[in-house]
Amino acid sequence: MTKITKPTPNSTIFNSILQIKNLFNNLFSKTLVNENDTKGTFKTIYQRLLFIISIPLLLSCSTGDDLDAVGIEPEFSAPEKIVKVNIIYVESSETLDKSSYTLNEAEFINYLNGEYFHRFGIGLELGESKSLVNEELYDLRDNEGSEPSTFLMQSRESYDKSKVNIYIVKRCNILGIAGIGRDQRVLITDENLFTSTAPHEIGHALGLFHSHEAENIMNTVNKDSRHNFNETQEKKIKKRIDEINLNS
Repeated sequence: MTKITKPTPNSTIFNSILQIKNLFNNLFSKTLVNENDTKGTFKTIYQRLLFIISIPLLLSCSTGDDLDAVGIEPEFSAPEKIVKVNIIYVESSETLDKSSYTLNEAEFINYLNGEYFHRFGIGLELGESKSLVNEELYDLRDNEGSEPSTFLMQSRESYDKSKVNIYIVKRCNILGIAGIGRDQRVLITDENLFTSTAPHEIGHALGLFHSHEAENIMNTVNKDSRHNFNETQEKKIKKRIDEINLNS
């Protein structure tokens, strides 16, 4: 049974975070320039406060989005915007040498492009592939109810801000986690890579919220219908890709 999705945050949260950020930045630049110790203390408090406030925004999609898209003919074209994708296999210290994943990465990227992204002028390109040994992430079943915050904390040192980062796990209570346009971090269970869960979570990581449109990739209601981004979503994704590529 699919878990209930947490309420989607509104612009008030965005504005609150921005106001706090501006307030602290202004404080650092005007009053603490020559007080290194005090500045460091305030900066630590500031970062922790932003992290706590940001959790509902970053992790608005933490449910099992296990809806499969209707079958359509794959479409490949020269995309207008391209973003690189890192694939990160989450392992434990006991499984690392056994290589418990058998994903054909090129096939996976082709699936995403052909079924979902290329038809909208958006292209995913395989970047780096690596393993991450992390006991907390490897078995998220031990973190029931706190999977999103666990993912956010445990992946903060291993993602690349200039790419979309897809973390693949085997043991989890949910099917996918993603933040809304923040740090481009996505977590997906390996059995759901070739379903509409993958583009849905990537859509979140590129700034999209849920949609009530019947055929929209970001919908969570209608089964067997996810295959479309609307014009507003397409523009938002492309703009976000431009921002990401500036970090490359």
